[in-house]
Amino acid sequence: MGWLDKLFGKNEQAPAPTVSQSTDNKGHVSSEASAIAAPFTGLDGIRFGRYSDNNKSYKKTQSWYIAEDRFKEKNYPEAFAALFDYLRDDVEDNVRFRPDGRNFTFDIVQGSKMVTGECDGEKLVARVPLAVMETPATAVMRRLLDMNFSLYYSRNALDDQNTLCMIFDTEVTSASPNKLYYGLRELATKADRQDDLLLADFSSLKPIGTEHIQQLSEQELDIKYNWFRKWIQDTLNAISELNQDSFSGSIAYLMLTLVYRIDFLITPEAKLLSQMEQIHSLYWDKKEEVTLVERNQLMKEAARKLLDITREEFAASVYRSKSTFAISAPGPADKIREHVLNGNSDSRWYVDNKYPALALVLNEYGVMYNQFIYSMPRVITDLTTIYMAVMHAGYFADMGMQQPLYDTASSEFNKEAIRRAINEAVGRYADKFPEMKWNHDKISYNSLYDFGVSFTEQMANLNLETKR
Repeated sequence: MGWLDKLFGKNEQAPAPTVSQSTDNKGHVSSEASAIAAPFTGLDGIRFGRYSDNNKSYKKTQSWYIAEDRFKEKNYPEAFAALFDYLRDDVEDNVRFRPDGRNFTFDIVQGSKMVTGECDGEKLVARVPLAVMETPATAVMRRLLDMNFSLYYSRNALDDQNTLCMIFDTEVTSASPNKLYYGLRELATKADRQDDLLLADFSSLKPIGTEHIQQLSEQELDIKYNWFRKWIQDTLNAISELNQDSFSGSIAYLMLTLVYRIDFLITPEAKLLSQMEQIHSLYWDKKEEVTLVERNQLMKEAARKLLDITREEFAASVYRSKSTFAISAPGPADKIREHVLNGNSDSRWYVDNKYPALALVLNEYGVMYNQFIYSMPRVITDLTTIYMAVMHAGYFADMGMQQPLYDTASSEFNKEAIRRAINEAVGRYADKFPEMKWNHDKISYNSLYDFGVSFTEQMANLNLETKR
């Protein structure tokens, strides 16, 4: 499957414009022919942004309602079949459901972990192996016991093969679609996070059940590692040139945007993801207790420690895998819009006062913040990828993008490629969001800053009311 299929969610959505179609400046498909190569050729298989399950098609949404109706009718086999169809992302190929009358087995992939389960018609049991503990360790058991108190549906256990695992089970008669969804979600997402942290913190544990993970090529790993270090060092250098008191707000924006950019473009997992989230928390968790200058200092120290990460350690947290559940919840539309518009509004001060580089950071911040804390609709993530391919064209070129959207040497935009990429993204979801329209005339190509503001504001104001 090509990268464009993955990026733009090729599933039951309305078909995207093809080489025999194009779209007008309002985002409507016309029959005008085009034989130009796809805008993201060269990036096959690479994902940008966190996985989001906030992208169900109209057809998938109907599967949820069918599951609810069949469960109320006590037609459990059809209820479960509909629910697993709802969970399955046909682009990810993340769920396997094997029915056999009243019985069934299933597999669900979530990052570094695979959930396996079975149902005998009376009871459903799902299990995920976390790690092998060859020698009993009190500290490990205490960690898992403490975690048990925070779980609602699942629990940690140790089997007779010395394998630490997480388990979720339920009687069929009480396994409503709502309970089953949230039970499997907790099991999958907690296990995906917990196994990485356990292995990082306890050297006595051995990994298990990670055969499905696809390691990056040496070339891709080198590119990501080098840009990871470059972005950190460039940010620290920029901060060192600013007054720590009068520019404390700017420094916070620089640090947070750095974290969100790494998260979106490099998509770290495991320990590195946890470190990214910790820097985010240093700013937000004690906002009322610790001064901004102090929080900035804590974030800078944490960022400097990231420069000590070796290539081997980096490789352990950056790999290719599939997911079924988002690790965050969908965001309110008004808040998503507000974050983008506020970032752009604040950026204008930096333009007026001759700090163009900081203005670009403020413009990027609002978009990246949403991607970091919310499970975003895939169409927004697709458009964000286009935006980032313009703003960070050097990274995308190094990653193999054959047709850059922006030439950093000449400061010229590839307007035609940008338009085609937008049409691809918006066209994929015309069925789900019938009122979503994009107006290319509203995009300014006068400068990177003007492009960023005009692009992100139109993106934030898209009508994403779903088809009923």
